[in-house]
Amino acid sequence: MTKSIQSIPLRLIKHILLWTVFSYCYHSAITLLVKMAADAQPEYPLITALIYGVGFNLLTAHLITKYDKHWPTIASIFIGFVGLIVVPFLLSGKVGLLTLPLLAGILFSLVVSSYIVGLLKVKLSKN
Repeated sequence: MTKSIQSIPLRLIKHILLWTVFSYCYHSAITLLVKMAADAQPEYPLITALIYGVGFNLLTAHLITKYDKHWPTIASIFIGFVGLIVVPFLLSGKVGLLTLPLLAGILFSLVVSSYIVGLLKVKLSKN
């Protein structure tokens, strides 16, 4: 076996641990973001929170692609799922979860943002 094949399980464990910590931070930020959107008292609070979430996910995607060179799209799926579903469910139960449209929109935008930002970084590094 080559050295790179032997290190894959250790690399995977390291990434999962880092993703888990990042997921908790992501949960905290999204919770604050949704509260800020509601405090602004817009006419359409769900759409406002989703727009804030998409903007935040672009920044999050930049961090994911910056620090995870191997599996950024898988990282975004893991971080989104754990940060938006697992952590709030463990902390507050079903009450802690976002509404389904907001949850789906934010999760989808995180994965798409990570994929697009990753492609842009690859394209820009070639120039």
